[in-house]
Amino acid sequence: MVSRLMAKVPGNVKRSMLLMTALLAVGLTGCSAKKGSLSGPVFFPPVPNPPRVQYLKGVSSSKDVVKVKGGFSLFSFGETEEEAIKYIAKPYGISTEGGKVYVVDSIANDVMVMDLAQQSFHAIAGNKGQGKLRKPINLAVAKDGNLFVADTFRKEIMMYDPSGNFIQAYGKDLNMKPVDVAVDDENLYALDYTNNEIKVIDRKSGELLRTIGKSTDAVQGLSMPTNLTMDAAGFIYVTNIGSGKIIKLDRDGHIISSFGKMGDAFSEFGRPRGVAVDKEGRIYVADASHQNVQIFNDKGRLLMFFGDPGFVEGSLNLPAGVTTTTDNLEYFQTLAEPGFILEQIIIVTNQFGPVKVAFYGLGHMKGTTPPPNYDPPKPAEAPKGGAAQTAPASQAK
Repeated sequence: MVSRLMAKVPGNVKRSMLLMTALLAVGLTGCSAKKGSLSGPVFFPPVPNPPRVQYLKGVSSSKDVVKVKGGFSLFSFGETEEEAIKYIAKPYGISTEGGKVYVVDSIANDVMVMDLAQQSFHAIAGNKGQGKLRKPINLAVAKDGNLFVADTFRKEIMMYDPSGNFIQAYGKDLNMKPVDVAVDDENLYALDYTNNEIKVIDRKSGELLRTIGKSTDAVQGLSMPTNLTMDAAGFIYVTNIGSGKIIKLDRDGHIISSFGKMGDAFSEFGRPRGVAVDKEGRIYVADASHQNVQIFNDKGRLLMFFGDPGFVEGSLNLPAGVTTTTDNLEYFQTLAEPGFILEQIIIVTNQFGPVKVAFYGLGHMKGTTPPPNYDPPKPAEAPKGGAAQTAPASQAK
């Protein structure tokens, strides 16, 4: 009887039922504890699991950040409130540094800089003249505060100083389509979608030093790469929509490990986009098809996911970029449910919907300890060179 009834259930509904059954069995789920009530907190995963992620706040314009003080508007004389408000139209890349959040707007062709704790929100000053952005998509902020923006129309990496003033452009003659960029003290790492590789560029001279990540007869490398990030140890992580894999490389291009594939099961991806790695080594991957963020440990094992559609608040809508930060944690703690102790902030961009930049808090309830599968993983040793290699599938799971 059950099998006959199941045969009549539409495929997408049947898949949801099977997924929920499996999630309940393993204690992992991306559904909220409450149906996104505007009057109550939104937690992931639901009871009886201990809450680990809370939706805190959404930002879509300067009005969500800059408040009225002392009864007087912060708008300039001669401006109406509507004219003074700066909107985020279609965000993609996102990064943080020193308490500031940097967001690429791919429709406005601009970069917005916000600081929620300081109630500031503005566009970079250098987006004009030689520094004019034509089709920005992703960005990275160096430790010294300099900003680097990947522009797919100009086919360059644009550099701005900490005040947002244009400094220089990289890669004009490199025949690339840069879709993302990472940076360390010496080099830029430009993700080239056209050539399925990462171009390593000297920050001072602008010279191309080497290319890494391409496939060989022995190793599957990048395949239609879309996003990358660099962790605190200098390892590079790349999302690939051609293979569905998240590939980890060192800065010399040796492939350390990979995990994931295209699909709709756990640990699989439909359209993997933004990727981030926190200080504890957890890996966050935004998926524009599944419309959620999956969190993995440093070995690529799925811990949980959050943001799935269907809730009034806290759902993601075509997510693109993701980043994490511990800056301004005291401010964000004021947005959390009493008793929920924040460990760090997760920030995700939505390309559609009313909330363009969603802020979530990773934490735990006071008086409890995080579940064992969230224990901070031991940091991996930096590779000492050697032949490029891929970790066995057993290690990647």
